[in-house]
Amino acid sequence: MSESGRPGLGRVTELDRKLAATEIEHARSTGAYDGAEAARRLAHVRLATTRTALRAAVAGGAGTAAPPALEAAPRIAGALWAAVSGSNFVIWLLIGLIGGQWDPLWLIWVVLGGGVLASGVWGVRDWDRRMRIAPKGTP
Repeated sequence: MSESGRPGLGRVTELDRKLAATEIEHARSTGAYDGAEAARRLAHVRLATTRTALRAAVAGGAGTAAPPALEAAPRIAGALWAAVSGSNFVIWLLIGLIGGQWDPLWLIWVVLGGGVLASGVWGVRDWDRRMRIAPKGTP
């Protein structure tokens, strides 16, 4: 399956479908899947519209795609963090220029705290992706 695009985003191409079908056929020929399981997975490959759903069909996950809000959350958190950090930098710069009080800790707490929160949102989304792809019965 093609990993050239960002996972879970973008449309599934015919090449992606053919590569996924090849992986499933190879797994069937090595005995990992029986005929019925391979047929079920191939049907999921034909119906997949996102790369996440395609990977779930090949890897054996639940086959359900993540909610769109969860997929968009890291971008929203990153954009919000960048906007708040930029605004705080401008305010910090104005306070320093006008009042002569340069308090770097104030700026660092805002920028680092927001970065930690945005990283946490990104981590939750990636954890959810891994759990959706993981085969049933694996911790």
